[in-house]
Amino acid sequence: MKKNLALLILSIFWIPIFSGCWGANELDTLGIVTATGLDIENDEIVATFEVIKLNPSSKSSSPSGPENAKYIQARGKTIFEAARNASLKFDRRIYLSHDQVYVFGEEFAKKGLTDYMDFLQRDHECRETAYLLVSKGSKAYEVMGISSGAEDLQGIYIGDMMKNSENTSKAIAVNISEYFRNYYDAGIQPVLGIVEKKEKKHEKDMELKNKDKYEISVEGSAMFNREKLVGYLNGEETRGYNFVRDKVDNATIEFSTVSLDIDSISVPTPKAGGTIDNKDSQIKEYTVVEIIKSKTKNEVEIQDGKIVLKTNVKIRGTIGEELGNIDTSQEKVADAIEEACSKEIKRQIEKAILKAQKEYKVDIFGYGTLFHIKYPKEWEKIKDNWNDMFSEAEFKVDVNTEIIRTGLVNTPSNKVKGE
Repeated sequence: MKKNLALLILSIFWIPIFSGCWGANELDTLGIVTATGLDIENDEIVATFEVIKLNPSSKSSSPSGPENAKYIQARGKTIFEAARNASLKFDRRIYLSHDQVYVFGEEFAKKGLTDYMDFLQRDHECRETAYLLVSKGSKAYEVMGISSGAEDLQGIYIGDMMKNSENTSKAIAVNISEYFRNYYDAGIQPVLGIVEKKEKKHEKDMELKNKDKYEISVEGSAMFNREKLVGYLNGEETRGYNFVRDKVDNATIEFSTVSLDIDSISVPTPKAGGTIDNKDSQIKEYTVVEIIKSKTKNEVEIQDGKIVLKTNVKIRGTIGEELGNIDTSQEKVADAIEEACSKEIKRQIEKAILKAQKEYKVDIFGYGTLFHIKYPKEWEKIKDNWNDMFSEAEFKVDVNTEIIRTGLVNTPSNKVKGE
């Protein structure tokens, strides 16, 4: 009994000592970062941090940035040193656990990323789910602070755009973990998302503040040869890349409305007064197919001593919009739309492959990984020159589209019922 009482008293004595959080960080001592821009100038890292203002004030906010963010810039020989040096001009410690994005300036990316990225892998505050982007055509600090969306904090704003990029597949979202996974695989070269500063197009008589003159776009992607930036894919080419990599979950494909026999397929467009002029009924308009499911299978073969790359894509989609005058309820029309959609997707895929293959000679698609798995002995002989082998390889792309729904209507909106 006395022993139990002694243990109880001892426990009560130690509770106040161990009830605190060891190594805790108080909010009023931290500069919580949501975005980081990284550049190289004069062989030094220039780090620009977007720090949340916990008590934003519209009166004291800078006219060139969001009202609830402050931008701190520091230099150092490494990213770690630059982050620590920020405390020499800022009254809070840079805290990276909530950093959403790291933006690398174009010059930095051309010099090579990996030698400087050890900190992003090693430090416990850096999240491996944070997105990596390249600032196309500019320094990273030149795009910092630009936000034209509903979210003021640029880090969260860009992070949300990365998550929403699947709606078009014209952009890609790559985090720290994914970058290093591709970097260490000899059969594929890394690709990162981009952020680009663009001037807004407004009416001439509109007067805008300086901060409202620009917006940022994440359309496109950046290609690397190992750790160095070599070139870019535009939005359409990026979508082709995403098809090959089986990363298209949702997208819209636009193409010219098919032209078929008027009598059996087309629905003539009535003129004013109810008259019909068949001469104009074959003017090409646009059809939009919304992809609801996509599956890609890639293969690599050796045929007659040559490497052949094969990509097969199967699409299921619905008609999202029809600006032509065709009746989509007819089987012949549906077949023609499926064929036209397949041709457009194939064109975008081939465009992406040709650019990577002939212009930059980098296998960003992972065909080398498939070759390694299927032909391990041959791979050992050519792995150091795979990019050269890839640039000379033949490729075959096959796309099959199935339209499963035409929407709420089968006939176009410009058809007058009863005519």
